[in-house]
Amino acid sequence: MTIACVTTAYGAAAHEALATAVARAKDRDPLAPVTVVVPNHYVGLAARRALGRRSHNGTRGVAAVAFHTAYDLAERLGGAEMAAEGRRGVTMTVIAAAVRTVLRRDPGHFRGVETHPATERALTRAHRELSELEGGQLRALAAQSPRAADVVRIHQQVAADLETRFSNEQQLSRAAAAAVRADPAAVARQLGPMIVFLPQRITHSQAGLLRAVGKATDTTIVAGATGAEDADAVVVASVRRLGAELDAPARRSGQGRAGATVEALSVSDADDEVRHAVRAVVNAARAGTPLGRCAIVYGVESPYVRLISDALDAAGIRRCGAASRTVETSLLGRSLLEMLALPDRGFSRRVVMAWLASAPVSVRRPDTDAGAPDGEAGGGEPAARHRWQGVPSAAWEREARAARVESGIESWRRRLTRYAEDCTAEADHHAADEEQAWRGDRHRRRAERSLELLSFVEELHADLDPRPAPRTWAELAGWCQKLIQKYLGGRLRRSWPEEERQMAERVDRAVSRLGDLDGTDDEPSVAAFGRALRLELEGAAHRHGHLGAGVLVGPVDLALGVELDLAVVCGMAEGTFPARRNDDALLPDRERLVAGGDLPARADRPGDDHRALLAIVAAAGRSLLLHPRGDLRRAADRSPSRWLTEEAGEAQEVPSFVAGLRRTGFPAHAQEYDTRCVLDWYEARARTESPWSELARIPGVQRRPELIRGIELRRARMSPRLTRFDGNLPAGDLRGAVLAHPAGGETTSASRLEMWAGCPHAYFMRYVLRVEAIDDADDDHRISPLERGSLVHRILERWLAEAIAEGAVPAPSARWPESWRAHLLAVGEAECDRLAARGLVGRRLYWDHDRRQILADLASFLDFDDEQRARYQSQPAAVELGFGMPHSASGPVSVEIGNGRSMNVRGSIDRVDAIPHVGLLVVDYKTGSSRDYEKLGPEDPTLGGHRLQLVLYDLAARRLLGIADTADGHGAYWFVSTKGQFSDIGYATNAARRRVLEAVNAIVDGVGDGLFPLHPDEPVWRPWVPCGYCDPDGMGTRDQWRNFQRKRDDPALARYLDLVDPGREPSEAAQSAQGATR
Repeated sequence: MTIACVTTAYGAAAHEALATAVARAKDRDPLAPVTVVVPNHYVGLAARRALGRRSHNGTRGVAAVAFHTAYDLAERLGGAEMAAEGRRGVTMTVIAAAVRTVLRRDPGHFRGVETHPATERALTRAHRELSELEGGQLRALAAQSPRAADVVRIHQQVAADLETRFSNEQQLSRAAAAAVRADPAAVARQLGPMIVFLPQRITHSQAGLLRAVGKATDTTIVAGATGAEDADAVVVASVRRLGAELDAPARRSGQGRAGATVEALSVSDADDEVRHAVRAVVNAARAGTPLGRCAIVYGVESPYVRLISDALDAAGIRRCGAASRTVETSLLGRSLLEMLALPDRGFSRRVVMAWLASAPVSVRRPDTDAGAPDGEAGGGEPAARHRWQGVPSAAWEREARAARVESGIESWRRRLTRYAEDCTAEADHHAADEEQAWRGDRHRRRAERSLELLSFVEELHADLDPRPAPRTWAELAGWCQKLIQKYLGGRLRRSWPEEERQMAERVDRAVSRLGDLDGTDDEPSVAAFGRALRLELEGAAHRHGHLGAGVLVGPVDLALGVELDLAVVCGMAEGTFPARRNDDALLPDRERLVAGGDLPARADRPGDDHRALLAIVAAAGRSLLLHPRGDLRRAADRSPSRWLTEEAGEAQEVPSFVAGLRRTGFPAHAQEYDTRCVLDWYEARARTESPWSELARIPGVQRRPELIRGIELRRARMSPRLTRFDGNLPAGDLRGAVLAHPAGGETTSASRLEMWAGCPHAYFMRYVLRVEAIDDADDDHRISPLERGSLVHRILERWLAEAIAEGAVPAPSARWPESWRAHLLAVGEAECDRLAARGLVGRRLYWDHDRRQILADLASFLDFDDEQRARYQSQPAAVELGFGMPHSASGPVSVEIGNGRSMNVRGSIDRVDAIPHVGLLVVDYKTGSSRDYEKLGPEDPTLGGHRLQLVLYDLAARRLLGIADTADGHGAYWFVSTKGQFSDIGYATNAARRRVLEAVNAIVDGVGDGLFPLHPDEPVWRPWVPCGYCDPDGMGTRDQWRNFQRKRDDPALARYLDLVDPGREPSEAAQSAQGATR
């Protein structure tokens, strides 16, 4: 039989050549069979549709024309023989199982990494490639290096293990070729003439089958040529494998569609590329081009597939081709893989809670609604007993953090159990106090939630580590299916979106398929099952929509053989198109060369990309090539692709998003239209000074209240006035919010008032909006300063309380006896052990050092205390003297602050010493540095309102202990650590009382008037964040500082600045205004 080769350009010319070949093969018989072999199913579908639109010699349509890939043809001709032998098609999962078995027997060169998933994946891919080689080629490859020899050995052993039960594509092709040779006449009648349409990379086994068919029936090759040597090299080699040659003149011409245009744009980044691509599609559609004849393609998947899909969906444009989401990343696929990985990741709190927050975890719970329609749980249980409910992941997260759970099931058990016990003890403590009953209820709920979480985690841990362990792959598949049903299924799956339900069904089928691995991998395990499942889900092909039903989206080779009117190619930059190609670690190109072209080299891939680009440009009436100048995700500049310059010359530069929007004739979607309207207003305002009020009249702005509020906010913050958007909230602007007034019956504290002086915005967030930063225990390598301070306070409180209770406090000038010195260290040891058991001390290596330092500081404190008592001639009278606190015996203390006002104050005084015949000494322990307190004294007893404790605690102590206001008093901060140098900073409280209460009044007035400006620290580099409310992302406060400086001369801020910065100079803006006035 004859083999003819027709060389043509890609696109319409190729389909015309196909129509001519089909008509010639049918020889005026419309029902005569013809077989067309295509490189992939997309090309086959496009060819079928193109053929249906054309007629040649009076023949039209596709009746009796069969389109097959080479694999489909092999399956049709050789599948019966494979089935008769009891062999079924091998999958990547089966190959991986065989690779694991071989590596367990003899890892060879891969000893030490034989269980690593990357090793398994690499050898699985290598086996698929090496299956094309014959014995001599394998021997030549094995001779290249010891590593290559081991790769070949593993490949051969895997092939031998699978040979009796499975067949690969190469074996199927050989069986098909043998069937053709056995009865060529029957094959000729069955297939009719064969047309090989647009052959690409034809393997050795495929070529053998096609040559065998070519000897049985007439064969025509319709080969596409681009005219570029590197792009056509693979096609030339494939045609030669079939025994033909490309027509040299036609190959060199490589001409495309007549009248086709190629345009190139250089835009800012990938996001802007996608905007221009969608605009091009919209403009083409407006000109009458069907969406099915438009394509947006790219060289590399990330980030284009998701960006393009999202942009087309936002514009309401249908699409087909590549899916932005795969079965692996679907809701069930991702959640299942993450769940199976929990044991390998140590069951850490962070990982478990992240999984609970993102996965559709549901459990069966008792149904409190007896009439619930979803109560039937199956298994013969009566209705309305149980129902599927999601887990309270946010509440569980809070309890797990509070319990300081780290990783490992023992940490979950120990920490949550202790935390539940502590919460229960707190609840019992408050139960007898009617006023504190609400606190008891809150602690009891926390205890219940923590025990509920512990029960869930223990059950999950047991389910992920089944005992006895499954011994077969079928048992593992059944175990996984039960996990899905128990945690990720239930009746709640019915509420998932349709696409997610379809993908979930594919996940279910993938799990079932893994049960067929018995006999392939004889040592199944939970870890191996997880890796196999990931490989199975990765290989699950998933396409979006149907070809022709919308814009084609995908890699550039997906559009090969598709007739188009518009082709947009994204990512035309060096490094992405052509993409960087790293050599194969197992079989580098220099070793692959000995296979004589049967083993694809990584160096050939740029040629494949170039051919796909030239083919799509030839097929399209108009091509738009887009070059991203930068990558904002990596902060890098990018050079135009060499192929862009060859096809379109110099790219037209679009400087920015705004420039691109200006040059757009018609917006792609409503958001772009609204943005263009705002841009037009902005440009008109620059010419005519159009007022801001006109912006709100733009329809796109009027439809969006949030945009109007945003404009109002932006204008307000750019002004020199302190507005409600800057924290100036008089009563009328609070929108019904309840503002707790310190002098209006609301209980407050010294630290709360000090926070307003430090940053009113922080006060507003913390005490009005109740927004708190969450402490992440996983980030604490050392005990936090707060926990360290609390620990020292508890030690000193417990020790000193016992000494006071036993009357063992020494005289003012006497030293503490040795027994009480030893007792302090014993109390310190016990409290350190208790804190460590709760998991609040950080990593052990650091804690060992910190513990020694804390105990050494306690020993030094005794000498410091001796000195202080001798200095003040005082004796401890009370410790942790609480008032208004949950555990205190006394309620809040009413403090007269002047102007006929009083406020209720709560707190806990670390220590009160009695000074015989004089008065009292109020002490507040500090375990940090004294640097921020050095300027505190009689001249400035508040440090701008930042230090109010000593006077307020002095007044409270007098009320509680019955000491007259006129009696002398002293307040002091005692720095009881090596870091604080065991120093004493304080003052006489009676003399400082007036100035402190003036500061308190200013703070009370500020809170009452709704004054909550953001007051950030000066933007200098610090290794910590001074205020998480001013700098929530830790990126600095430069902009916030600039805004505060712009508004600091507003009269509304005067009272606040008089308190915190009384000696301030006028800002530069104010000085400029004064100079202009003069």
